[in-house]
Amino acid sequence: MQWFPALKAAAITKSEEAKEKGMKEVEEGLLQLEEAFVSISKGKPFFGGEAIGFMDICLRSFVGILKAREKLKGEKLLDETKVPSLCKWADRFLSDDTVKNMVPEIDKVAEFLGELEVRAQSAVSRTFFFF
Repeated sequence: MQWFPALKAAAITKSEEAKEKGMKEVEEGLLQLEEAFVSISKGKPFFGGEAIGFMDICLRSFVGILKAREKLKGEKLLDETKVPSLCKWADRFLSDDTVKNMVPEIDKVAEFLGELEVRAQSAVSRTFFFF
């Protein structure tokens, strides 16, 4: 998935144009993931069918980061009007009792992402290129 590097780049760039381009790539990637979920799940609640499976677990960290980014920036990345099946999947997945015990609290992830963005932006602004 190419949308995750785009999300990372959008988070640390100071250029509004680059940020907009990165977020467009994120949106496109989530639309592709929506299509994949619909195709793979065949109407079931999870990628693996009736129960959480390998693919659901693999996407666990991405869901946490997306939810944290939404909280941190006030952006709507998992938009019910654009990726409704993915939104329902994320809510079901994150409300599962087993998953709740494995996934860090979204507030803590958002706080960590905020600190990480500040450090990354600071590092980028201190970098000088000599030709």
